[in-house]
This record gives sequence, structure tokens and C-alpha cells, in this order.
Amino acid sequence: MAVSIITLKTGERIITELKEVYDQEGEDKKGLCLLMEEPYVLHLDTQQPQYLTEQLGAEYTVKYSKWNPYSPDSHFKIPYDCVMTISSPEPGLEKSYLQKIQEKRALEDGRNTTDSTSESTTGNTVEN
Repeated sequence: MAVSIITLKTGERIITELKEVYDQEGEDKKGLCLLMEEPYVLHLDTQQPQYLTEQLGAEYTVKYSKWNPYSPDSHFKIPYDCVMTISSPEPGLEKSYLQKIQEKRALEDGRNTTDSTSESTTGNTVEN
């Protein structure tokens, strides 16, 4: 999976694991759309203007927010024409994003294990 930063025509900058969806396999395949996995909108959190941060050599503070907080989905297909640019993230930003995704997945796995255990227990009670 390739972690990328995409800029949408809306101006949003999104960090995501980006893939391409094709109509078929093989040499004659044609791209249909892009697939964003675990997309998060990037926000610069600065107390001073960007040009001063760069002049002083200070680091940026980046905040993440879920790209579509109204959906439980973590995979979204978007048409090519919604995207203005695709670029690679800075190494530190990519590392931070991957750590955030790993923590999120570990938390979800913990919840799923708890949910499965509860369902099994409930199922056993019903059967007896």
C-alpha cells in the first residue's frame, strides 16, 4: 500500500493509503477510480503564520480528522476528476499516520474480540 497525500478539488488535503481500481486484470485493464483506505484530512495547527515557521526553522504541528466522520466505512472510491494532485508525504508524517492507523486497527480488533466473546456467551445461553 502506498501512503499518499491527495489534494481534492475542494481544497482538502488527505493522507491515505491510495490504490487504483481497475475494470479487469491483464494488460488491457483500464483504471476506473481511486480507492482511499483510512483517509484523514490534514490540518496545520500553527500559532504563527506559515512563512514565520519556515523562517525560524520550526516544525509544523499537524492534526488529523476523519475524512468522512458520518460513515463507519474506512474505504472510499473517488473519481479521478475529483483529485488535483497526488504526492508523497514527508517521512515523519507518513510514520505518524501509519502509527495512528495501527493503533486504530488494534483498538478495533480489541473491540471485535470482546464483541465475539459476548456473542458466543449469549449464543450458549440461548442454546441451553
